[in-house]
Amino acid sequence: MILQLNRGIEGFLQLFYPIFRKWLAFDIYAYLAVGAINTALNIFLFAILYEFILPKEGWTLAGYTVASYTVALLIAFLVTIPTGFWLSKNFAFRSTAMGTRKTGKQLLKYILVVGQGLGSDYLILKGLILFVNMEPTLAKIFSTIIVLTLNYLLQKYFTFKKSEV
Repeated sequence: MILQLNRGIEGFLQLFYPIFRKWLAFDIYAYLAVGAINTALNIFLFAILYEFILPKEGWTLAGYTVASYTVALLIAFLVTIPTGFWLSKNFAFRSTAMGTRKTGKQLLKYILVVGQGLGSDYLILKGLILFVNMEPTLAKIFSTIIVLTLNYLLQKYFTFKKSEV
């Protein structure tokens, strides 16, 4: 099953890469492509949770009200950590170190980077909603674009940095 999924994703990447070859190196293209898949999943989960599942008035916990968009953001984030790491390691940055120990280190670094991304995403999302009065799902899309740019640089030069030989 995993082998078929790998082949399917690799085939998808190879099929469309010729269109982007003039402008993007394969690793950037692959990061954007698999990142788009994971980001679409993240935004989809956020929108479903916020628009249809969570109460619009938020949740009150110990006298403090937590906005529904905050809960949706956190749940979508937690679901897409493992998928994002797997996609990045196996398709975007596959030339990096292998082995259980190296993968564990990369996973820790990945969690740090996406944790920073979550914090940035939350602050940007909250700012757009509170100060610009933007609708939460649209604000999520804008904040995601900003955070993805920073995350690519961090993932390439920190998490999946090529080992020096």
